[in-house]
Amino acid sequence: MSISKTIFLDYLYCPKNMWLKLHKPVLLEKFQLSDFEKHLMQQGNEVESCARNLFPGGIAVSSNGEGACHETVRLMDSKMPTIFQATFIVDGFIARNDMLSFNKVTGVWDLYEVKGGNSVKEHDADHSHIDDVAFQVSVLKRVGVPLGSYYIVHLNKEYVRSGDLDIPKLFIVEDKTEEVKAVLDGVEKQMAAAREYLNRAEEPLGSCECVYRGRKKHCATFQYSNSHVPEYSVHDISYISQKKLNLLIEGGIFDLKDIPEEFALSENQRNQILAHERQEPIIDKGSIKDILGKLSFPLYFFDYEAYGPAIPAFNGFSPYKRIPFQFSLHILKSPTSKPEHVEFLHEDLSDPSEHVGRILKENFVPGGTFIAWHKSYEAGVNDEIALRLPQYKELFGKINDSLYDLKEIFTAQHYIHPDFRGKTSIKKVLPAIVPDLRYGDINIREGGQAADAWWTMVSSLISPESKQTIIKDLKTYCGLDTYAMYAIWKHLYDITL
Repeated sequence: MSISKTIFLDYLYCPKNMWLKLHKPVLLEKFQLSDFEKHLMQQGNEVESCARNLFPGGIAVSSNGEGACHETVRLMDSKMPTIFQATFIVDGFIARNDMLSFNKVTGVWDLYEVKGGNSVKEHDADHSHIDDVAFQVSVLKRVGVPLGSYYIVHLNKEYVRSGDLDIPKLFIVEDKTEEVKAVLDGVEKQMAAAREYLNRAEEPLGSCECVYRGRKKHCATFQYSNSHVPEYSVHDISYISQKKLNLLIEGGIFDLKDIPEEFALSENQRNQILAHERQEPIIDKGSIKDILGKLSFPLYFFDYEAYGPAIPAFNGFSPYKRIPFQFSLHILKSPTSKPEHVEFLHEDLSDPSEHVGRILKENFVPGGTFIAWHKSYEAGVNDEIALRLPQYKELFGKINDSLYDLKEIFTAQHYIHPDFRGKTSIKKVLPAIVPDLRYGDINIREGGQAADAWWTMVSSLISPESKQTIIKDLKTYCGLDTYAMYAIWKHLYDITL
């Protein structure tokens, strides 16, 4: 088995999880990529493909395994200007380089690594791009490739498309030679440890590294490696600090009911545990009534679906700026009226921003309250449209000024339900308090899936029947989001009468 940089970086995050992925086929279903992860991979491939235009005359290695290594050697011997996916296998490691470029001035090879983000590091500091490059440098040095400088190529967040893509302006190329050299010794020690660990025949005993991490950061096989941890555990305590989580884990405390009374937790965290122990909601009806009383009718329950391509698709867009391809609006004119539904879905490959602005302007009565869930998303999309379309700046300013986040009632713990389990996403809140409404019976269930479906619909050759299916699924999903907000509001309103 050859260890790739992906395997190595995943090993650094959770060694046992990586061992199980390689040696326990029965667990492979746990490693199926989510739609969001597939989307990120696709975006990364598109960025790499686009970045190749920085290296005219380059050629890609088309083989795999040992064949790719032989092809790489042939291309290097011919002093090919740039080799894409140059491949090297040595000492149990394999490296496939995004770009290996021959420097005619220095007579050595420069290494370029392309990243799909707008900066040198991803959000997860455990997966440093510098370590990524250092892994590749180690492999290339072992096979005797004379190396010069090491670069990271990433998107320029300041770039705004105008006409055809300007490739040199779209990307930033940063020299990271010294940073890579500084970590190389440490990375090589980690590589040796990874090779020894991952090639063990016997399964590693005990818990995995993730037992010290919050629920969102657990690996795919967490429950397998930590069967002693309840499904709802101290890892789910809202906003628990790393220090406090460590104290609980080191004390062998995993179940919420076993947390000592004297253990220092915030009031919100204690309330979460209290609701779990009582198995009944804790509701502050007075505070909820005061908040709802400040919302002005008509109420506009509002939700965007947007696609943020790494490579700007239209003029006026920067990398990852969102294309607002869909919105749903349920309008409630009085507490006793029925909500009216307004929806928009863009069905072709063009910028929908003008249509969004026009339709919202037609339906917005100043003085009403827009209601969203996690309003920073809707506010951010509004701000981006206003920058592209100054004629709608006033409209989107008024909408954002009137925007209320319905989630705040739950984050402020005016309503706590044991089934929330410390979370306040609409998909946690809705089934707990409006059990008749659920996301489980629809084909599209989350935003990333919706974005991918829309992009497939407008950018691919699909049958009319497939297009109509996607349109129906998108409208069902987005409409459910805003109707769910209305249903939650109605539940809150009714219990305060």
